[in-house]
Amino acid sequence: MFEWSSKLYMDEKVRKKPKKYKRMIQQKMLKKRCYVLTLPLNAKNCLDIYSSREFWFRYYHEREMKVVGIAVSMESAKELLCELVQDVYREYQDVDAGCIRRFFGEDDMGAGGWQ
Repeated sequence: MFEWSSKLYMDEKVRKKPKKYKRMIQQKMLKKRCYVLTLPLNAKNCLDIYSSREFWFRYYHEREMKVVGIAVSMESAKELLCELVQDVYREYQDVDAGCIRRFFGEDDMGAGGWQ
């Protein structure tokens, strides 16, 4: 279900205990709220942001998702998104879905292909 990027973006709180948050996401725990940035499941998006609570639904069990960021709040997730976009722009002088996929070592279709 999840593939973890080697360039995983984390906010300050997650950075203190990354294994705890990864485990929480993988085990679909509903106790704490956190947000996950992933490469998109479709061709229309550059990135997707999910509440970890969404992964409880069966739909996500059947999808291959590459996680590129974890944050404890939506605000932190948006800050990570800004940081990520700036890093992609610094490397490629452009920001689009292809640049973001290359930045994370993916081909144009990604791990599971666009659904």
